[in-house]
Amino acid sequence: MCDLPCVYNANNCLEGTPIKGRTFNILLLYCWQREYDKRPYKHFQFRRLDFEERMNRRYHCLRDFRTIVNFLLQRRLHSVSISSVVVSNWNARMLQDFVRSLLSVPKVELKLMRLPHEFFVMLRLKVRQMKLRELSLEATPLSERDVIMLREVLLASGTLHTLNVASCSLNQYNFATLADGVYKSSSMRSLNASRILGLTLTLDTEKITSIVGSLLMQNKLVELTMEHCDFVAQDMETVAEYLYSKSCSLRRLRLGYNRIAADGAMYLMRGMASGGKLELLDISGNSIGSHGGEWIAKYFSSCLMLQHLHLNYNEIGAEAINLILLTLKKPCRMKRLTLYGNSFDACTAMIVRRLLDAEVVLHEEIDISYTYDEALQDYRIVPWR
Repeated sequence: MCDLPCVYNANNCLEGTPIKGRTFNILLLYCWQREYDKRPYKHFQFRRLDFEERMNRRYHCLRDFRTIVNFLLQRRLHSVSISSVVVSNWNARMLQDFVRSLLSVPKVELKLMRLPHEFFVMLRLKVRQMKLRELSLEATPLSERDVIMLREVLLASGTLHTLNVASCSLNQYNFATLADGVYKSSSMRSLNASRILGLTLTLDTEKITSIVGSLLMQNKLVELTMEHCDFVAQDMETVAEYLYSKSCSLRRLRLGYNRIAADGAMYLMRGMASGGKLELLDISGNSIGSHGGEWIAKYFSSCLMLQHLHLNYNEIGAEAINLILLTLKKPCRMKRLTLYGNSFDACTAMIVRRLLDAEVVLHEEIDISYTYDEALQDYRIVPWR
C-alpha cells in the first residue's frame, strides 16, 4: 500500500443522483398482498413505515390514500389492518368511500391512526349496513366528540362484539361515556380499555372499578382487558364479587401492569376458587411478591376452569414459585403458565425438570425450562419462548 497521505477531499465529492420515488398504484398493492397473505387473499394490511421504505418517499395523505381506498372498494375482504396513516377530512367524498369500502369487512384494525371526527360520523350512519364484528382503534387518539360518536356506533350496531380502545387517550370521564355504550349494546362481548388517563388529576380507580363492576354484573362481557390503569388491591374486591357468582360469564381477564399487590391477587384467586368460570387470568407486572405467590398457590388447585395463568415480572420469590409448581398434577388442565421474570433457585429447576420429564406439563405450556450449569454444578432455570 502507498504510505503517502491522500489528497482526496470528501467535501468536493459530487452528490449521487437522488433516487426517484416509485409510483404507487393498485397493482402494487395486489403484489404486496401476495407476499404477506395466502389464498384466497382476504386479509389486507398497510403499514406506513413499510410503504415509505419500499417507495423511497413520504406518504401522501390524499393521493396515496385514494389508491388504498380504490383497492378496498374492488375487493371483498375478511380483515383490513391499516397502521400509522393520517386520514384527511379535506376530501369528504374520499372519506365516504373509505367507510363504504369497510361495509362487508368483519374485522377492522386502524392502529396509530389520525382519524377526523367526520369518519366516526360516517361510520355511525353506515354501521347498520356493516358486517363489522371486531373494531380495533389501538393507539389512535380519540377526542371527546369521537368517544360520543363511538358510543352511538355501539348502540346502533347489532354485530360488533369486540372493541379495542387501548392507548386511545381515554380518560376517567369519557370512559364512562364509552362504557355506557358497551352496557347498552346488544352484541358487545369483549372490551380492551387499557391505559386510561387521569389528565391533570390522579386517576380515580374507585370510580373506574365501579363502572367496570356495572359492566360485569350485566353478565354479558366474555373478555375484559384493562392494563396500565393503576388499579390497587381494594379495586379487585369489586371484580372478585362478580367472580364469586355462579352466573359469571367472564372467561378472560387481563389486568397486567397495575398495582394490585398481594391482596389484590388474593381477592381474585379466592373469587375464582369460589365458583368463577374464568379460563384466563393475566396479572403480570403487579408486584404481588412472595406473599401474593403464596395466595396463588393456595387457591390454584381450586380454580377448576383456569387454563391460562400469566404471572411474569411479579417479584415472586423462589419458594412461592416452587409452591405454585408443586400444585400441578397429572393430568394437568393448564394450557399456558408463564412465570419468567420472578426469582428461581436450584429447587425450582429440579421441580420443572420432573414436571417436564413426566409430561405433567409440556414445553409449549410453560415459559421456563431447565439446563445443567457446569459452573454451578447444578440445574438452573432458563427462559423458554
